[in-house]
Amino acid sequence: MPFLNGTVTYARFAVTGDCPERIDQSIIDAFAANTHRPTPIGIPTGPETGWTAGRHILDEGFELEQMCFDGWIHAGMRLEVVRVPPEVRRAYIAVAESSRSAALEPGQPGWLSRSARKEARDEAREQWEREVAEGRYRSSKHVPILWNPAKRILLSPATSDAVSSPLRDLFTATFGGRLEPRGAGGRALDVLAPMGRLADFEDARPDSLGQSPPTGDGGAPEVPWSSAGGDDKDFLGNIFLLWLWWRGDAGEGLFDLPGGRGVSIALDRTLESECGWGLTGRQVLSGDGPSRWPEASVATLAGKLPRRCGLVVSDGIREWNCVLQGDRFTVGGLRLPRSEEPAETPQEADRERIESIIAFEDVLGGLYESFLEARFGPSWPALRSRIAEWIGRSARNRAGAARSAPAELQEVSRH
Repeated sequence: MPFLNGTVTYARFAVTGDCPERIDQSIIDAFAANTHRPTPIGIPTGPETGWTAGRHILDEGFELEQMCFDGWIHAGMRLEVVRVPPEVRRAYIAVAESSRSAALEPGQPGWLSRSARKEARDEAREQWEREVAEGRYRSSKHVPILWNPAKRILLSPATSDAVSSPLRDLFTATFGGRLEPRGAGGRALDVLAPMGRLADFEDARPDSLGQSPPTGDGGAPEVPWSSAGGDDKDFLGNIFLLWLWWRGDAGEGLFDLPGGRGVSIALDRTLESECGWGLTGRQVLSGDGPSRWPEASVATLAGKLPRRCGLVVSDGIREWNCVLQGDRFTVGGLRLPRSEEPAETPQEADRERIESIIAFEDVLGGLYESFLEARFGPSWPALRSRIAEWIGRSARNRAGAARSAPAELQEVSRH
């Protein structure tokens, strides 16, 4: 999704290696020198990529004043992939086989020989490859980026490997550095390593806050989506969401962030949870305040951890709404607050949007740092006990209230 209009989706990448750290004309020239260049002859062997100036897939207006916003560069990647539809492939093969069947002599068997079927497939492949070489069957996509060279951070809606891999390759080919995805584990490492807490980070294990499923071994949850992924510390993002949930329920969701900033957090609209032991499946709740529903509390008591939560974030002046996937730390459907006064120029409107996105990212980062300070601080055992008690108490109270409610209200609570 774009950064300059509509809702915003993005993942965070760390920029590592030898890479520019200061915005100047040379960076803009590097973007301009690496625009999309389609394969002139033949069939592309993989995705084709190139930079745009950020506004759309054909934007080649590479100008410093238009692309730079208070230390951030807004640009885009044009991504083209050849995809011959399976229906087209099957149709060409069928036509080639039909022509050979029609050429059979009377009295010959109606079935084509193996060699004849192979000839038909080869003929069909030549047909669609000629069309690919002519420019057909190309799927185009525009992937915007926000890059802060000084902070070595890049934001982009490249949330799948099919998009992030070409983006990383293009970035390295252009600027020499590397893009490394930053999920919950990577972001925690970025915070804890400079504090000399690397050993604590490496020793961290998933917390058992609910009950082990009856078929479990009674130990700590394995968190399969984290342990089987690229970063086995991504479970910290799920505990972060649970911590936000607890703070919102038990402490009105008020937080004091570094620098004296005060923010409030509420969970709303979406709550997706999954069993930390990988045994009892997933629960998806959508509606007003799903974190207050009995189903949510009972599922958490039964060992499910939140994976995706709808968040309402306010700093007292602005309010943002989004869905955060805790383990991957990807932001989806971010709705930005509207300005009280309309922008006078398109450039001013772009600047306001980008400033709002960066402000939200800073608040989210501050919240995560506050969680990490608690999670790796000396008071965590006591806090963990309080969260576990809150989970049990909420499940009992809300399940009891649902059972004692009139039948009409019980029905509403399930939807």
